[in-house]
Amino acid sequence: MTLAADLISKPLREKAATGGRYDYQTMWGLALLFQQHGAQDDYAIVFEFHDDVILLDSAIEPTTARFYQVKSKATNGGWTLTSLLKREKVKTETGTNEKPSYVDKMFDNVDKFADAVLSVDFVSNQLCGFNTNGTFRLKECETADFEKVIKSVQEAYPSATKAQIGLLGFQHTNLSLGDVVSHTKGKLQTFITENLGEVWFSPDAVYQAIVEECRRKANFSGNIVSLQQSIKDKGLTKANVQEWLDAISNNSRSPEWSEIAPHLTYPFSEERLVSREYGVYRTVALNSADRAVHRVRMAITANLAPVVNDASLGLTQMVEAVFVQVEEAGQKYLSPFSPARLRAMIIYEIYAN
Repeated sequence: MTLAADLISKPLREKAATGGRYDYQTMWGLALLFQQHGAQDDYAIVFEFHDDVILLDSAIEPTTARFYQVKSKATNGGWTLTSLLKREKVKTETGTNEKPSYVDKMFDNVDKFADAVLSVDFVSNQLCGFNTNGTFRLKECETADFEKVIKSVQEAYPSATKAQIGLLGFQHTNLSLGDVVSHTKGKLQTFITENLGEVWFSPDAVYQAIVEECRRKANFSGNIVSLQQSIKDKGLTKANVQEWLDAISNNSRSPEWSEIAPHLTYPFSEERLVSREYGVYRTVALNSADRAVHRVRMAITANLAPVVNDASLGLTQMVEAVFVQVEEAGQKYLSPFSPARLRAMIIYEIYAN
């Protein structure tokens, strides 16, 4: 079977992360996405699907995968080998069972997906106490420690080979648990500057739009029937990131309302409504996941050329000429719909395009 088929057919493990820890995993996945965007021709990062984060080498037909368990600790003190290998006992209606250890869960991905697995990493904000390096393969530890790992894994997976167990690793992340928002926002700003140069954008608005999309995908709990649907509902691809960058680039060309107002001839009451909607839309336009708004934007863009190329038209005349063409689409897709909201969108797109 292909990796795509295996990812759908193999059973998922139960997930336990909630609240702040769950959000931390999502923010780490976003940071991983920033790293991958310039490093690979194609990729897909999928949240909460077989593991906290999966990195696939293609969004269309992946052949390899990297799995990440992302576990944060608020208290100081590194991870010990004992803590990674420990199997907690839990009481059930039928007796006492053992929960898989962290390492068991890591190797479960190797067992399921075999040769397609490039690595399985345990990621944490705390260092590992049995290796001084921040990132390493478990096979790089002291021989006695790696032998303990082999023995433990083979207790749960008797057919596990030393080479397979060697795919397991540890990563220390500098993503702050105490101030994950500021840290992620800083990584986002650096990413945008590296890809677009010195463009104007609202860090808060961009962060809100992108992070909310990541959270929505990480929280998706609907049925999955194909890998493509899984990537669409729970993942992010290089194409998605390019949509973000394009939206930010367009947004940087939209001027402040004070520069626009002198070119309009609407009555004061209407101009006040449009200006308010314009301020709101500058943030909304960054959210590429809003498909209803996207449909209206496409309708506006399709009708812009004739009016913006007509040197005889003023800005108000341009807006009204496009308004007539797209009002039906606006009423169909925008909720709530208002003429002021649609006019604000048209003004934004005139400058963005």
